[in-house]
Order: sequence, then structure tokens, then C-alpha cells
Amino acid sequence: MARPVTRFTDDELRGILAAAADADAAAQGHNDDFLDRFINGVALSTGRLYGQPVYERLLGAAGIVRRPSAQTWVKAIDRARARGLPPRPANLPGTSTGPMSALASGVAAAPVTEAVASGVSTDELVAWKARVQVAEATARDAYARIAVLDAERAGLIARTAAAEGAAQLLTGQLEQAQRDHKDETAALLARIDTLAGALDRLSGMERHLRLQTDQLRQEMSQQAQFYKGRADAAEKALAVERSQTDAMRKVLGNRATGAA
Repeated sequence: MARPVTRFTDDELRGILAAAADADAAAQGHNDDFLDRFINGVALSTGRLYGQPVYERLLGAAGIVRRPSAQTWVKAIDRARARGLPPRPANLPGTSTGPMSALASGVAAAPVTEAVASGVSTDELVAWKARVQVAEATARDAYARIAVLDAERAGLIARTAAAEGAAQLLTGQLEQAQRDHKDETAALLARIDTLAGALDRLSGMERHLRLQTDQLRQEMSQQAQFYKGRADAAEKALAVERSQTDAMRKVLGNRATGAA
């Protein structure tokens, strides 16, 4: 007797894909925790526990690349059977808030039973829906990234415009500073020229005064020698007069003595 084909409704499929994505995001690097979460999520969506082959096909349809070992699968399924089926909330299946549930909620397709009746197997339909949902997820992620890039581009354009405005302002300020510096340099050079001319005039005046001082010193030296010569001559004449006076006094004194 052929093994019955495992079938899932659209809501169950959406819940399974969401559970796979949620488990993969929540248990990165830990296959035991991942399988517990995934098997529990499938049970919440379908109300059933399955074997390893069904779970592996569902993971492949969801685009999950994890490959736990057979022993890890056996232990996870045994733990799920030991726990029993979890109570299903009234709003399940298909209400997960994980990243895949938001994408799966937009897929409106015919029930799986109709596809099976038309000759399409459940596994093919699961794989097809998973590919559609992955494509939609990729497209929506791309649109989200494009929106982010557009926002960044707008921000960069605004920053570029602000930078260009600041650059123009700084360029104007720099040009004004260069003009001011040029004017100040010209005024300083003119002042230096004026001071250089005044220094030249002072230097000429200093040379002139030095020459006059030297000439005056020579004249005063000559006059000093002249007056010194005259003073020496006067002293000699005075000495002669004194000698003559003394001699005359002697003569007069001798005469006075003889007269007496």
C-alpha cells in the first residue's frame, strides 16, 4: 500500500515557513535548540508531529541550509514526542511575527488539495510556494535596501549641498583675507620705504654732524694751542718784567742806602 501524501493548507504552510525562519534566527549555531523550536512551530501550525524526512523537506522549501545529523534529528523528535503536542492558540496557524510570516501573509494561492487534484504533488507545491515567498522576500528586502539607499543618497546630497555652500563661503572668506593681506602688505611696504628714506636722511645728517664735529674739534684744538702759546708768551714777558722789577728795586735800594 502506497504511503499517503503529506498535505498542508495554505495557512499551515505559512505557519511552517514562519516557524522555520523564526527558529533559524533565534538559535544560530545551536542545532538542538533550532530543531526544538522548529518542530514545536510546525506542531503549532499543523497540530501534528512528523518524521525527519518531512521536516527536512520543509526546511529545504523554506530555504534553510542547516543540516543536523541523523542522531540530532532522532533526539529532537524524541523530545517533541515526550513533550506532546503544544496547545494551539485560536489565531494559529499563520500568525507568527517572524520574518517569513510577514511575507507569507501576502501569498494568495489555491488550496493545496486543489493543486494535488490537478496533478501537482504536495512537495512540489511546497517547494514552489517557498520559492515564490523567497523571491518576494528578496524583492521586498531589495526594495527596503533601495529605500535605505535612497534615504542615504538624499542625506548625502543634502550634506554635499551643505558642504558646497560652506566651501563657497570659505572660498569667499579666503579671497577677502587674501585681498586684505595684499592691502596690508602694500601699506607695510610703503611704510618701510618711508622709514628707509627717513633713515637715509638721518644717516646723511649724522655724517654731516660728524664732519662738523670733527672740524669744530680741530678748530678748538688750534685755538687752544694758539691761546696756550699766547699764555706761554705772556708768562715769559711777565717773568722778564718781574726780573726787571726786582733788578730796579735792588738798584733803587742801593741808591737809597748810599744817599743815607
